Amino acid sequence: MKTKLTLISAIALSIILTSCKKPDAGPQGDPGPTGPGGPVLTGNLKGFISHFDLSGTKITTNLASDTVSIDGGTQVAYTDANGEFAFSGLTTGVYNLTVKRGGYGTTKIQSVQFTGGGDTYRNTNISKIPTTNVTSLMAYDTVISAINYIRLRGMVPATPYIQSVIVYVGNPGNVTVNSASANQSNFYVINVAVNGTTFNKNVPTADFYDLGYASLNTAYFAAYTIGGNTNASSYADLSNNKTIFTALGSTPVFANAPVQ
Repeated sequence: MKTKLTLISAIALSIILTSCKKPDAGPQGDPGPTGPGGPVLTGNLKGFISHFDLSGTKITTNLASDTVSIDGGTQVAYTDANGEFAFSGLTTGVYNLTVKRGGYGTTKIQSVQFTGGGDTYRNTNISKIPTTNVTSLMAYDTVISAINYIRLRGMVPATPYIQSVIVYVGNPGNVTVNSASANQSNFYVINVAVNGTTFNKNVPTADFYDLGYASLNTAYFAAYTIGGNTNASSYADLSNNKTIFTALGSTPVFANAPVQ
């Protein structure tokens, strides 16, 4: 009798284990067939473009005719009098947009995750390009309270509003420096007073060491005037996460100094 009970118990346990066993994964770990992909939907991609003048003041009139294009395609939209644009009938996907207007810095709206099935909104800003340029730039070593700095000094034409200058720092070991993301390792924005003509910036030597410079390396600089609202006409270069400013004066000036 004991033997029969043991056999019955073993059979019951086998049935329980079999019922709890996961389905076979298939050959070579194949998880088996998958369900169909999600539906491809269509919808509308809309947005608003804010405009800024050279002083950084928002412009509220004459906002029509900005060109908004989808990168890698032929679709183009234009802003209306309110600064609004729209693409209709877009399918699900990831989109990059380029925004252009004559006299303004070109900007981008990047990596729009468009699911479709309704309206998706993305806004951005553009700024007028300065009509003046930096006229001079000097860079030299200085010591303030026992701390080493590189002092940046320069001049710009006077304007009846606060204007801004951006100074780019080149990459260690490279004499080429400009606004391109590959040719700069850092930047400093310096404001110039109303009707002012000079600007100054003391950059701690430690900043250059953080960028990879060594003692007595030469740092190279490029200075541009820049639109008064530095958040306008700028975007992040997704390849290296650097901020790209596009509302810049047409002609930079250059300087260099040793890192002490």
